[in-house]
Amino acid sequence: MLVEVLYLVECILMEQPKFFKMDKVSFSWKMKLFLAIIFITPFIVLFWVVLADDIINPKSSGEIFLNMREKIECQGVVNSIYRQKMNNNQLTLVTENCAFIVESKWTRKFLINDSISKKKGELFVEHYRGGKLIEVLNYHDIAKDMK
Repeated sequence: MLVEVLYLVECILMEQPKFFKMDKVSFSWKMKLFLAIIFITPFIVLFWVVLADDIINPKSSGEIFLNMREKIECQGVVNSIYRQKMNNNQLTLVTENCAFIVESKWTRKFLINDSISKKKGELFVEHYRGGKLIEVLNYHDIAKDMK
């Protein structure tokens, strides 16, 4: 096998036209297997990195959305409201503790000095105005519209 590799290198370096003809060169099955592994392995790794998570753990976009929203925690009085230009112009509520990105269906509901309460692990946002609970916003309502 080593002799075949050395011959191959010699053909490449010394006489390239001879390399491309290779009429009298025959590789052993070990060499063919080695070359096949070398050329096929990057494609297998690329396939695994790109698609393996979807194949092993198929989740709908709604489930992924809900899992991400469960991790959010934000409570407090809204000090300012602005739109994030670099984040698809999303409405953002700023409290003394956090910045809360509002879902597009809920953009017209909030004013400055409103209070919000989103606890980690829950999928509900409590919206208060003047100390009174106005409504409880549910992320499930948004997730059911996703495919």
